Amino acid sequence: MKFERDPDLVRWLEIITVSSSTFQWDRGNSTKNRKHNVTRDEIEELFHNFFTIVGKILEPYHPENRRLFLGETNRGRRLSLVFTVRDGLIRPISCRPMRKEEVRHYEKEKQRFADRRV
Repeated sequence: MKFERDPDLVRWLEIITVSSSTFQWDRGNSTKNRKHNVTRDEIEELFHNFFTIVGKILEPYHPENRRLFLGETNRGRRLSLVFTVRDGLIRPISCRPMRKEEVRHYEKEKQRFADRRV
């Protein structure tokens, strides 16, 4: 995948209050996530714990902007979420366990965040 920084999304996520009503669910995204044994609750938890936004996905191309987001559930499960923002709501497309390179990126960003707080 090829990515581009997405400062507009970062600003949007800083000002919204994420709750269950912030998500747009349907049969399509629920089915895809179940095949990876990921629940709706786990996806929603990602937005309440440390996360990093890799960026807007440029390739493969989709007519609707998709973003890659890396985060952790309350139980420490590290997940990779592809989502879009539709009608002001977070619409999960697919969520799965992080790949090795995503874990490295996530750990690096988490450490940078911790270093800034000291």
